[in-house]
Amino acid sequence: MPPTPQISRRLIFVQALLGIGASLAIALPFLRRTHGLQHLRPDQRYLFVCNHVSLLDTILLGAIFWLSDNYPMLTLGDKNVWHASRIRRWLSQPTSFLLDRGKLNPGKVRELQAFGRAAKDFNLLVFPEGTRGNGVQVAECQPGIYFIAQEACVPIVPIFIENMQLVSTKHGKFDLFGGFRKVEVHFGEPIAPKKYLALSRDEFMEFVQQKISTAKALQPTAHLNPALHRV
Repeated sequence: MPPTPQISRRLIFVQALLGIGASLAIALPFLRRTHGLQHLRPDQRYLFVCNHVSLLDTILLGAIFWLSDNYPMLTLGDKNVWHASRIRRWLSQPTSFLLDRGKLNPGKVRELQAFGRAAKDFNLLVFPEGTRGNGVQVAECQPGIYFIAQEACVPIVPIFIENMQLVSTKHGKFDLFGGFRKVEVHFGEPIAPKKYLALSRDEFMEFVQQKISTAKALQPTAHLNPALHRV
């Protein structure tokens, strides 16, 4: 089982440094605005569930969480992807809980449950589709999110990242100019545990898919300037 990072001043400091770097390198050039951040409280831990388009999704959200003071964070990721290079390994080490992607089995369930229990200390980030999509439709969620949520027992916040496919996709090339200042991130309202804990696994997976899909349809009520929020 992968070790769960322990809260320490050093970890928070490292995540803050990564948040600054992500803000300058990713949020500043590509993030146009965010919607719905006013729903979040820095003193509350959340389980964030988000559509997935690019490996930059994690870095962009890390910047937003730092800018809005919603960290430390812990992201569920694929070990094979994030250990594919030294830079990916370095970036993921202080912020990720990495698993080998594969068939769900009792051992994998225990790992997912351990990740869920980390919600007592961390905001958790999961891309429940299990793979990167096209940035428009939200694919069916994988069953792992059910086991995570049952252990976490914290409010779920659906997120839809809009236009990231203009910057980077699973198989496409990085486009610095095509996505410049075009990405928008939509945060739905937090969903209390009492509204989802009684759902069956299949009902819950459909519920999460629907909530991510409709997060984008909510009327924007608050915007965050990524360059100025902490000034």
